[in-house]
Amino acid sequence: MKRQFIHCAVLLTLLANVVQAQGRTDTRGVGMARSSVAGSRGVNALGINPANIALEDRLPFTLSIMNFGFKAGSDLISYDIYKDYFTGVPDSTGTRVAKFLTPADKDRLISLIPEAGSTQFALDVSEFAVDYRTERFGGIAFGMTEHIGARFDLPREYFKFLLIGTDTSTTTTYNFQGTDVSAWWWREYNLSYAMRLPIQPPFVNDLYVGIGIKFVRGYAMMQTERYSGSIRSNPQLLSANFNFLINRSGADFIAEDSSGNSKSSFSATPEPGGNGTGFDIGLSSEIITGLRVGLSITDIGKITWEKNLVQTSASASITTSDPFSQATQDSLKNALKGKNGPGQSFTSALPTTLRLGATLESEKLPFLNFLPGKMLLEVDYMQGLNNSMGNTTKPRASLGMEYRIIPLLPLRTGIAVGGGDQFRWAAGFGLDFYAVSFDLATENLGMLFSLQSFNLFSISAGLRIRL
Repeated sequence: MKRQFIHCAVLLTLLANVVQAQGRTDTRGVGMARSSVAGSRGVNALGINPANIALEDRLPFTLSIMNFGFKAGSDLISYDIYKDYFTGVPDSTGTRVAKFLTPADKDRLISLIPEAGSTQFALDVSEFAVDYRTERFGGIAFGMTEHIGARFDLPREYFKFLLIGTDTSTTTTYNFQGTDVSAWWWREYNLSYAMRLPIQPPFVNDLYVGIGIKFVRGYAMMQTERYSGSIRSNPQLLSANFNFLINRSGADFIAEDSSGNSKSSFSATPEPGGNGTGFDIGLSSEIITGLRVGLSITDIGKITWEKNLVQTSASASITTSDPFSQATQDSLKNALKGKNGPGQSFTSALPTTLRLGATLESEKLPFLNFLPGKMLLEVDYMQGLNNSMGNTTKPRASLGMEYRIIPLLPLRTGIAVGGGDQFRWAAGFGLDFYAVSFDLATENLGMLFSLQSFNLFSISAGLRIRL
């Protein structure tokens, strides 16, 4: 029974990775490891650096349709580990049967799991976005984007407990501090404006400023407000303590009552569970010809959830001398599950992020004129200012490149480190005709070369029409 439970837990984690997503709708930037705060233009600058909307682009009007980004990953368990330990072994007839893990297998498996692992996904879909730019007026852009995602932070202690369990011959302690489960779906309507300052600042060629105002509708939110839990056993007693609070809110068609039952059916125009406002601000400046820097702070704001509120909580302390009795098992199950009840209004911060970057354009720099075609290099630094809705306060650095030996076939690549993730190698390409562009990219090119051991899947695609 224990082996079956472990097998299901690991499989569910891996399945979560398959359906999870954290995408980026700036497909060009994704192919450059999300290096785009200085190099993005037009609709691609929405939500990244609004100042870039006023920068020169090929044609004054751009329309993008159904750009999307999908990302799913986990640093808990890779598919390779799952295959080796949890899919069984062939018997004499070739039929796969359960594999009994030896103490050495368990120790190795536990050593491969990080102390605080995270599994997450996000799907970002920009249904449409438009921008219009003139040299005199500046640039204005509007877009609508869906943000859907989930994140599960699980300490290694859960896996130790599942693999080893309680040892009644000695004292064993498991601490589940750091558990955090969240899920979200919100829609933003982003209206951004940028202009070149009419004054000539010293030491630079130009200075652009931009601001974006976001009207936010929240359709679903699950947010862990606090979580602490532990299990301790010795030859005489087993004690368990759990204390947690999880808030939930949702639109009518996905809402639940305080008992966890669905309240209503799907609606094409659902009433949101929360509303909010956000802001983006940005700067862009060409320091010397061919060298541009960008700075932005995005998603400054919050969502207030006031509708269809449910609160799941637990405050339980269990001590028993018979850990295997049915009463003890039921008490542990209820403590882990918690109890649903009416919720109270709560807020969720938007994933506020600071970005700083610089680009070099080969055709504008004399010392790079020897290169055939056109090359753009960008280095970025990204710093999340909170941990809300998939954001992280761990800094991230990236280096990206776009190279056009054939003008209509831009090739892109980049590397990134930090941001709570492993080293990543991104890549992408575009088909860039005069009035129409199509882009395709991934944040993890390594998944194509190591299908069995990869722990991140990423894909983004976008279409732009210029007039």
